Amino acid sequence: MVKSNNVDNIVPDLQDNLERDLNRFVREALSDLSTERNSPVDTGFFASSWTASTQRPRPDQLRENHTPWSNLKPNRKGGKAVGSTIKPRFIDDLKYNFKPFSTVYIGNRVKYAAFALEEGSVQRYVQGKLKQKVQQTFKEKPKVKVATTGYKGGQGGIGQFADPNRTFVDYTNLSE
Repeated sequence: MVKSNNVDNIVPDLQDNLERDLNRFVREALSDLSTERNSPVDTGFFASSWTASTQRPRPDQLRENHTPWSNLKPNRKGGKAVGSTIKPRFIDDLKYNFKPFSTVYIGNRVKYAAFALEEGSVQRYVQGKLKQKVQQTFKEKPKVKVATTGYKGGQGGIGQFADPNRTFVDYTNLSE
C-alpha cells in the first residue's frame, strides 16, 4: 500500500509492498504444506515440520524426540498411523522478515525429509498450486526454493554431496 503521493516515496513503497507480499507468501506456503493434502502423513511429524530460512533448513529432527509424535507407532504402509496429528511447529516462530532480493528456502526439518518427499504430494503442490501462486502474487519474482525431492550423493557432487552413502534434499526454484 502506498504511504503517500510523494514521488520520493515510490521506491521505498514498492520495496515495502514486495517485502510484505513475499513474507505473506512464505507464511501461506508453509501453511499449505502443513496439511494432509500437500504433504505425506504417517504420524504427521513431517507435515508439522515445514520451515523457511535464507539458508537451506537442516533435516536434523527425529520424530522420536518430539511429543506427541514420539508416542506414535508409524504405519509405513502408505496410510496414516493411529493417532497421527499435524501441528505446525515452526510457522508461528518465524520472524517473517525475508527480503525480496535474497533467496528464501522452504524446507522440512525431519531427518527423513529426502525419503518422505518421494511420496509425490509435495511435488504436485509445488508444480501446480504454489508455482501458480508465485506467478499471480509477484510481477518481479523473488527467489523462493522449496524442498521437493531426495537424491543420492556422489552424482558429481563435491564435499559432503560427493558421499554416495548419503541422501540429500533437492529444491525446486519457483521463480523460473
